[in-house]
Amino acid sequence: MDTSAAGRVGVLVATALNRVDRIAGTRPSNRPPHLAQLTTVLQAAVAEARTAEDHPKRVGRDADLWRLREPGYLRGIVEHPVSRAGSGLVLLPVVLTWVLLGAAEFLYVREYVAVPVGSRPSFFADWLAQPWYRGPFVLSVVIVLTVVWIMLGYRGPAREQAAADELDRVVHQLEVDLLPPLTVLRSRLAPASPVEVTRQAAADLTAASAKFAAATDTLATAASVVDRLAAVVERLAAAVPDLRAQADRLADLDGRLERSVAETARQVKPMTDAVEAVTSAAATAADTTSRSEAVLKEATTRLDEAAALATRTAEHQSTLATAREPFTEAATAVASAATKLDTAASATRDTAARLGEVIKDVNWLTMVADGLRHPDHR
Repeated sequence: MDTSAAGRVGVLVATALNRVDRIAGTRPSNRPPHLAQLTTVLQAAVAEARTAEDHPKRVGRDADLWRLREPGYLRGIVEHPVSRAGSGLVLLPVVLTWVLLGAAEFLYVREYVAVPVGSRPSFFADWLAQPWYRGPFVLSVVIVLTVVWIMLGYRGPAREQAAADELDRVVHQLEVDLLPPLTVLRSRLAPASPVEVTRQAAADLTAASAKFAAATDTLATAASVVDRLAAVVERLAAAVPDLRAQADRLADLDGRLERSVAETARQVKPMTDAVEAVTSAAATAADTTSRSEAVLKEATTRLDEAAALATRTAEHQSTLATAREPFTEAATAVASAATKLDTAASATRDTAARLGEVIKDVNWLTMVADGLRHPDHR
């Protein structure tokens, strides 16, 4: 096993690429673009590491190999966009629920539109009594199928995101593992030659010159702004006396306005009081009107109740008159029978009186007969 720095770089790269293929489910022949780019960069880094191991002078200090020491360089290559599930899919069950409930309510209203509200069955009782294709069963089936479909739709993006996170962890670990051998290889480089130092200094000087030019332009712009500000200040200084006179005039005008406002307030006070009185009266009138309206409504209600009571009383009187007729006829018959009974009673009394006289006569005759039969005892 090669224990050199270049050998460790090759082993780390080969191990990382194998783990990447296993996580992504790919092979060297069908890697996606970001993994193919990562493979190319790593293979080039392995080749440069071997060159730096054997011939350090052939690898410059600005070679691509040393970019692997920059934090996040390889992670930026492997980073790629993943699929995202639609954010509106989670609301689909809610939409379907309300659609089916709305359809059931429409059918319920259409079926019982001619039935009084008090006689209608409850909506949910009627819905539960419907056939399965119009009741809660079909709603439950639709919701379950929709949720399963949404879960399947989220499964693919979740798997891709998990794979992308795992790839990021693997590449991050590769960056950490490559840092020691790359540091060893870079330490073997020869000191920078004066030419390289001069070239680097020239590049730095060029960048500094560009920044200095930009700063010069900014300063020039600022100088022009300062000139304009100075001119404005001079104009302000020249206008100070006029401004002072204007301020005195404004103060005098302000005093006049205050006096005018006080006088206006003093003159307007009676009108304000009158407006307040009118407002209070209007409020009272509005209160009275509302109370009168309430009383009128109450009186109207009572009149309606009285009219309804009168109507019911007339109906009761008619019913009583109808029901009284048999009793009136019976009373007439009873009066006639009473008259006949009185006549019969009078005849009975006369007969009784006559019978009494007859009895008296019979008794007298009996006594006379007894006296004639028993003259001795008498």
